[in-house]
Amino acid sequence: HLIMVAGHSVTVAGNLEDAETDESVWYLLPYQEGKGLPQAIVSHIRAGISEAINDPKSLLVFSGGETRVQTGPLNEGTSYYRVADALDLWNEQDSDSHTTVRERTVTEEFATDSFQNLMYSICRFREVTGNYPQKLTVVSFSFKEGRFRRHAEALHWPISKLKYIGRDPPSSTGFNLEESRAGELNNAAKPFESDPYGCNAPELQHKRHERNPFARTPPYELTCPEMKNLLHWCGPSLFPKSQIPWVNM
Repeated sequence: HLIMVAGHSVTVAGNLEDAETDESVWYLLPYQEGKGLPQAIVSHIRAGISEAINDPKSLLVFSGGETRVQTGPLNEGTSYYRVADALDLWNEQDSDSHTTVRERTVTEEFATDSFQNLMYSICRFREVTGNYPQKLTVVSFSFKEGRFRRHAEALHWPISKLKYIGRDPPSSTGFNLEESRAGELNNAAKPFESDPYGCNAPELQHKRHERNPFARTPPYELTCPEMKNLLHWCGPSLFPKSQIPWVNM
């Protein structure tokens, strides 16, 4: 059971113990400021840990690469892990299995967008366990659910084995759900509809280039050789289902 928490920011300064309330701990773009991003990010981390507590056979993956030139070569996945440590989120919930969750948590440090979050985390699961997952849980914002379900379809992931957990900031922080839904539709959902693998539409290509300022190259075609063709597939037609390693699971 793969539990993937999609990264949205990198820790840059301040006291990590304040990561849930202090925006200065995180590198935020102007449009992200004043909208409760710290609260949302920590709620995503908590949700992932909670899911992992409930399934002792799960692997929790914090996914996100070195996406901002302004922060230096710091990645989102490790930032989330460090915040979980600083706030001791592993031990917040009363469960006999919580002591093993940290041991069952890893980072994925190359993804530059939501499609890569999903695809690379599946490979990361195989790297760690030697097998591909049989169940998949995604944690992100509620308004991104449709986009992640489309990514799952592009990867021929069985929808019956996909669970989505959406967590948003409270409206009291200045977060506007309708505004976020509109931005999601225009800036991400529509481009991925015509370009399911995210490598043809100019706006999606630009985002991937901009979010890889340190020219990192993922190793996944070496560590997940069964996924090599999929990792390089650009569509726009769907990748052949017969070549998907998890299609008959």
